[in-house]
Amino acid sequence: MDNDEELDNIAAELRREKAKLWRKNNKEKVKEIHKRYWRKKAKEELEKRKNQKKEGE
Repeated sequence: MDNDEELDNIAAELRREKAKLWRKNNKEKVKEIHKRYWRKKAKEELEKRKNQKKEGE
């Protein structure tokens, strides 16, 4: 079992390194992804607030 766990840890480390390198080389894509993510969250929050107002009336 220790060997499997060690392999899993190494695999996770390699994935993190690859992702970090991708983010470093694709800064504009990362900015766009973050922008879309937060716009989606804001839209969900706006809908939630609108629904709360409707229920309170």
